[in-house]
Amino acid sequence: MLKVAYLIKFLTEINPHTSPTRLALYNYLKAFHSPEEELSDGLISEFFYQCLEYSHWYSNRGHLSHEIQILLKNFNDFYQNHFDLSKITFPDQIQIIEVESPRAVEEILTRYIRARYMKEVKFKIFTEQKKWFAFILKDGSGIDVLQLDRKFTIRNGVLEPLRTQLKISFDSSMEIDSQFVHTLEVSAHHLMQFTIKNGLITGALTRGYMFQKSQDIQNAKLHDIPKLFWPVKRIEQFFVSRNTDPFYGDIVKKLEDITLGFWEKNSESWQNYITILLSQSESALENVYVGDKRLDDLIRKVRHLLVTTQNDPSKNGEPWQKNQIKPQLNSKTIREL
Repeated sequence: MLKVAYLIKFLTEINPHTSPTRLALYNYLKAFHSPEEELSDGLISEFFYQCLEYSHWYSNRGHLSHEIQILLKNFNDFYQNHFDLSKITFPDQIQIIEVESPRAVEEILTRYIRARYMKEVKFKIFTEQKKWFAFILKDGSGIDVLQLDRKFTIRNGVLEPLRTQLKISFDSSMEIDSQFVHTLEVSAHHLMQFTIKNGLITGALTRGYMFQKSQDIQNAKLHDIPKLFWPVKRIEQFFVSRNTDPFYGDIVKKLEDITLGFWEKNSESWQNYITILLSQSESALENVYVGDKRLDDLIRKVRHLLVTTQNDPSKNGEPWQKNQIKPQLNSKTIREL
């Protein structure tokens, strides 16, 4: 069995930095695949599908195909033809169909999900900012969330999403599932792949069509990774009841405490704390709880209180809490799909 490590070593020895194509493959393997993972035609195909999401590689798909084909042939010759190249469809042979009608997109995705899982599977599809999310109830418990868009290709005669590997899974407690590797496009042209164990996240964030690693994450808590935290919380809003969302409850309680007078109005440290709280609350309103009237109203009230007390000359008192917002461990309630 050939491992990913062998191809990384082969690329290293021919200096991947001398070619953008080789460097993109090298960066992709280093960021998203373990050296001990089996090198497969599916892995190379996933690289191509990710590449073709970018206009640069789509415009240069002929060159991408030619150079990777030569690279893999030389690699295969070195390892005595142990890597079967016949099953790989190279980019110049991949047809991309961009579907304009949102209704048609949803119909295609519905057929895809039923074929991939089973016809009786329970799921819902939501659209947001030209992206689609499919929420699929797993057998037994938990939810798979597929991140999709309007780009499709034909595989084995069937119209399917161009990229099928963008997925995050939640367990029966509606927490990120520790048994899977998760991959999300956390913002335009930023990919993050990660695992979670004992509440700590390990993974990598890449940027752009060269898959340049911009952040290496080792044993970090979710709320300490803003690039991932906000997209995950936004996804949760489609299936977690806001009344049992610990993060939402924590923000609201802190804001309400301030409106009820549970703070030192003449304390500079309190004013600093409220400024931080307002900034985080506004980010939550903008990125997660879009249009939430209760949160918006509380933010307005607290900001007004802060403005009216900032000119107080007295500087006494200490806040009862200076920490940034961190979710409390409450149980989440799933919405009906």
